[in-house]
Amino acid sequence: MKATKETKTYCMKPTNDLFDLIHALTKSEKRFFKLQSSLQNGEKNYVRLFDAIEKMSQYDEQELKEIFKGEVFLKHLPSEKNHLFKLILKSLRSYHSENNASSLIKLELKNVEILFEKGLFDECRKSLKKSKKIAVEYEFYFYHFEIISWEKRLIEEEYENGEFEETTEGLALEETLVLEKLRNLAAYQQIYGRVNGIFKLHGYCPSVENEGIINELLNSSLIQNEEKALSIRSKCIRLYSIAFAEIGRNEIEKAVVSFEKCLEIFDQNEWLRLDKAKRYFRTLSNYLMCKIIQQDKKTADAIYERIQNEMGRAEFQGMHIQVFGKRVLILAQIERALTFNLPIDIDSLMTEVPESNSLHANKEFELMFNFRVALVFFSRKEFQRALRFVNYVINEAGKDLRQDIYGHVRVLNIFVHYNLNNDDVVEYAIKSLIRFYNGKTRDHADSIAFLKTIRQAMKLKGDETKKSSNQRLLDVLPAPTNIEDHYLLSSLVKGMS
Repeated sequence: MKATKETKTYCMKPTNDLFDLIHALTKSEKRFFKLQSSLQNGEKNYVRLFDAIEKMSQYDEQELKEIFKGEVFLKHLPSEKNHLFKLILKSLRSYHSENNASSLIKLELKNVEILFEKGLFDECRKSLKKSKKIAVEYEFYFYHFEIISWEKRLIEEEYENGEFEETTEGLALEETLVLEKLRNLAAYQQIYGRVNGIFKLHGYCPSVENEGIINELLNSSLIQNEEKALSIRSKCIRLYSIAFAEIGRNEIEKAVVSFEKCLEIFDQNEWLRLDKAKRYFRTLSNYLMCKIIQQDKKTADAIYERIQNEMGRAEFQGMHIQVFGKRVLILAQIERALTFNLPIDIDSLMTEVPESNSLHANKEFELMFNFRVALVFFSRKEFQRALRFVNYVINEAGKDLRQDIYGHVRVLNIFVHYNLNNDDVVEYAIKSLIRFYNGKTRDHADSIAFLKTIRQAMKLKGDETKKSSNQRLLDVLPAPTNIEDHYLLSSLVKGMS
């Protein structure tokens, strides 16, 4: 069934929807909207409404009513907001209609539909030829499948006119191959989705059960045999999934090789970088993290500079990518400072953190950022300031995301209170963390033994100097077994030395 105006409605309740949309626009998009609006004569209420909302730092409908007090259109403000919302979307569709391959195909297929209804079949073929070229080059299998369907319809029209020069047999074979590649891509996306979901929840310390699932996925023929990946997109997802799992196993050297191969695919296929921009930046981000862990400062600096340069490109100016890239660079600054002993102005850095509005909220970033900042302050022996960020992670960040960080920050919490001489809190925190580890399905025996060592060291503190007491703890620090261990242990060594 074709979508009608009645089926395409936007319910504009007193929410931030319109405010968020306006504030998500780039300068170029705003300029284009204003230009389109200026083509109509007369004063337009929706433009005045746009300007008023654009000036707001946060949405306040009561303030809006005060601004336009006495105006007739206030009687139907929800309708005006709804109208403005749809006009902005229409403007964005027009603005981006030729900005990327996907939009171009959609536009051409819409033209095909119109031309077919008009009986202009030769023109249809021209549009389909143009669309298919893009679909093949960019591996848009879903569109490719739709294009083949249109080509079949054109051949059927020729049959009705007694023209039998072409048959559908070749198209049927092409359709089978496209469906095979589409299913293949979907299978790799499913593997990536499952692996990514496990690490987002548990971080780099997945449960025994989930570790088994990861191993099963990575031992599948789709992962083990690179020839199984039938497209560039599938090859890229395969390598990224492997690299991601290798980080989880603390096989950093292997992960570096896998990420380098993944980046090689991106470098050879600019269309993929543009179409999968966020995955491209994630690949750079994880590769940078591996190089930091390897203490390869020269390469880490080069990757950091590359991310900065890429963010300056016109193709990556979308708000979503800019916010994501900014967060990547902020975390990288802290991680480089921790690892390479670089100076860092945390107070200044905090002003650069992108605002977490409803459009770009990211709990994982908040969790990682606050934990990283706590590590920096601890490494500087600023224990009171470290405590503020530790408490945020424990109390505010939630416990359904990155369980590894939640466990690590509770270890840091113990050391913060230990250095603040809050002995009662230390004892309680140790008991609480032991219960936390005992409740997990993976073996945390080493972590629990380490916590008991801390408890004993605390009891001996009165009979030893602070320096020798700290040294006892440093002597029993375990070797890092995952990414977060590297940052935590680096901070503990600096803060306790």
